[in-house]
Amino acid sequence: MRWASGNMSRKPKCVIIIGQPGSGKTTLAKKLGERLWMPVISRDEIKEGYVNTYGVKHDQLPTDTNGLVSELFFGIVNQYLAGHISVVIEAAFQHKVWERRMPKILELASPLIVLCSADGAVAARRHLQRGLENPNRDFYHGDKRVAHYRKTGKISPSESYAAPKINVPHNPGLDRWRIHPLH
Repeated sequence: MRWASGNMSRKPKCVIIIGQPGSGKTTLAKKLGERLWMPVISRDEIKEGYVNTYGVKHDQLPTDTNGLVSELFFGIVNQYLAGHISVVIEAAFQHKVWERRMPKILELASPLIVLCSADGAVAARRHLQRGLENPNRDFYHGDKRVAHYRKTGKISPSESYAAPKINVPHNPGLDRWRIHPLH
């Protein structure tokens, strides 16, 4: 393969956007993807495509659906990275899901982890608003917050979110990333 110029042995970048539902992960991931000229891989969008294929409500799918979608998500991420394509990836990551998958990402890419956080009440309100604004969301995601609100008139509190503890070595090369303030 013939390389255009420069140091073509660099690893691709992998911006990992994590956080609880309603913390702004999807919004940030899309803006970063645009700003950095990088594709965004969203676990939620993969799940939506999976639900769409079967045409049944998320809650009616087999119990292993979330595991299957996660495997597909990480397979896609690894395929992009192995192809030397820098990416922004986004999901509500849990340590138990990520722990065994991070070594491969570290092998293939230079990761940068961004933790989105919001006050629990703010995150719960934003998550509810997203569900109320899009009546199809429950079909594709099985969000319980909207059903609870319609039944009781109360916003169910956010579940506690424990960010994954991932040991990512400092990479001085990341200092060269050209990330400018988003407006």
